[in-house]
Amino acid sequence: MKQIYLLVLISVASVANSQIQITQANMPSLNDTIRYSNAGAGSFDFKATGVNYNWDFSALGMTNQDIYSFKSLLSAYPTLVLNGMPIGAFGYKVADSIGAGPLAFKNVYNFYEKKSTAWLGVGTAFSIPLMGNPVPVGAVYSDKDEIYTFPLKYNDQDSTTFHVTTPLGLSQSISFGSFTQKGYRINKVEGYGTISTPYASNISCIKVKSRIVENDSLALAIPLQPGINVGFPVIRVEYKWLSTTEKIPMLEVTGTELAGVFTPAVIRYRDKYRGPSQSPFAPKVKFSVDKNSGKTTKDTFTLINNTTPTIGTSYLWTISPSLGSRFVKSTGNTSVNPILVFDSAGVFSVNLKATNLAGSSDSTATNMITIIKDNSSVQDISKDNILFYPNPVSGMLNFYAPELAGKTCRIFDVSGRLVSESLIDNTLALDCRTLDKGIYTLIISDHHTLIYKQFIKE
Repeated sequence: MKQIYLLVLISVASVANSQIQITQANMPSLNDTIRYSNAGAGSFDFKATGVNYNWDFSALGMTNQDIYSFKSLLSAYPTLVLNGMPIGAFGYKVADSIGAGPLAFKNVYNFYEKKSTAWLGVGTAFSIPLMGNPVPVGAVYSDKDEIYTFPLKYNDQDSTTFHVTTPLGLSQSISFGSFTQKGYRINKVEGYGTISTPYASNISCIKVKSRIVENDSLALAIPLQPGINVGFPVIRVEYKWLSTTEKIPMLEVTGTELAGVFTPAVIRYRDKYRGPSQSPFAPKVKFSVDKNSGKTTKDTFTLINNTTPTIGTSYLWTISPSLGSRFVKSTGNTSVNPILVFDSAGVFSVNLKATNLAGSSDSTATNMITIIKDNSSVQDISKDNILFYPNPVSGMLNFYAPELAGKTCRIFDVSGRLVSESLIDNTLALDCRTLDKGIYTLIISDHHTLIYKQFIKE
């Protein structure tokens, strides 16, 4: 029989200006398969930012979908291990084909390394067709591209350089030339708050602006013809909304900025399978809740439905996990604005599916509601049952129990906002230095255990 352990202390103070931080635990891993959608530009303001900002991109459309499928170097291009590419690198296919003719690149991959200090671009690989046979070509960054440096949090700023030269040929003796990319990247975490997209609502995030300035040069050495060397500058701006719940950006927008005006070129967001494009008259799901945290049995939660259109639209609400929640005051899972009570402590996600004659759509708010148990007797935790120390904490929070290694640890502020999510490693320590002062609820879970406890950051 599965056991659930609840060690709860009730939050008694509020926390201002809390925000998440991004670490290597929030980056993709080998063999991850992650779906995304591409969208048209529309009339969205991607530059808008701020503190505790609510970015609402729930009306983004979908032009097509694809999947990031992260493969190892040994799986994608095993023959390139010997050219200096890190053996632990993994990456995804950027394109099936780039260019045309004898210099067309096929099966183009970007490769990355995930380290505790950074998410790094380390190389590219592709094949060149030769007499009908693909010949693999690889390029290793002589100066790796630090896409993110960790931990990444609000107001962080860094500037890094990168340099990679891609050979265009079959070997050193049979070469058509080379393609060089060299430049620098300036990252700034310019905002934090929540983001809503067609995939999910009210997800805690930070917003990162990157300005990439590079000089691309193509040097061709074609037999019996003079050498050709062409250089051209490439400047782009990237906006990324990063969360601790997804391994790719909730939203990523790439474009150009001229005289303060940003023009998007590529809009991509984390998504799930949606099938064929829906009618423009299908529902656009949007919802919120009157509060994000409370106590068992005593507090009620009203789900506020802002889906459009309202005429002719039916609704289906799903609470996950379903155990411990119930609808009250004559409302149910098909009500427009249902009212909930929770009998069990936990962290609950909410999904709303809306349907009309033109189609249906849905959205999920992950970890939307945090419930702590209304039972004062569980506040008296004996010294033999202490889970971690010190409390209050200013630096590292250390766990006593070695069995917690490998379990997921989430930290919520008193408003129910998820501010951190990571795995407890073998050092049994959690870095709390970036948290603002205040009272937090810590939740440790795996498939069999759920542990709640409160701590104070001083």
